[in-house]
Parts: sequence; structure tokens; C-alpha cells
Amino acid sequence: MPKLSLRPSALKLSSLTVGVALLSACQYTQVPKGEAEKHYDFDHKVHYEQITYSDIYFKLAIKPDSYAHFRQQSVFLLRHAKRLCQGAHPQVTLLSGVQDFDRLPLEPRPYQNDLTVEIKCVAR
Repeated sequence: MPKLSLRPSALKLSSLTVGVALLSACQYTQVPKGEAEKHYDFDHKVHYEQITYSDIYFKLAIKPDSYAHFRQQSVFLLRHAKRLCQGAHPQVTLLSGVQDFDRLPLEPRPYQNDLTVEIKCVAR
């Protein structure tokens, strides 16, 4: 049975090519501060946009889904604010998107705006 042998230079070249291909596949370009970045949270099933102004100041816009889904969106908002602040206290300011919560509305609901908030991280 003949032995297969690779020359050292060919082996180095092939391993270098594979290494470069793997590194380029893992490349991530960070969104510049002040620009919207779209996300989806699989746990809460929430589509949202996040704008990062600084390490302590953020703006979130949660996309409307359904009337019954409002509770999950609210829980997501609180958990995400805590995660963004990394140990500091999140101060959440509601800008728009909160509507009346009627159990059985008598008229059709108009188009829902995004639930938009500003988050500021305050030191403990």
C-alpha cells in the first residue's frame, strides 16, 4: 500500500488557508453608536431595535405584536434593561406606545405604535 505524503510547504499552505477562512467567517462588524440595530429575542418572542448612545444610555423600540403579547414585551423590557446596565440600576423612561389595557374592548384597536423607551444606567 503506497504511503501518502504531503510536503511540509503544502501542509503549511493548506492549514493557513483553512485558518484564514475560519477567521473571516467569524468576523463581526459592530454597529456605530447612535445607529439602530435590529434584534429578536427568542425567549420572549420580541422584535426590537436598540440604539446605543453610550455605555450607560440606550433607546429601545419594541415592535408591536399582539394585544395579548404586551405582558411578555414588558417583562422583556425590564430584563433587557437590567442586562444592559450590568450591575447599575436601570432608569426606564417611557416615550410612547403604552395604550389602555381593556379586557374586552368594544371598538377595534387602532394601529399600535412601537413601545419606545429610553434606558439610563444609574450607579448604585
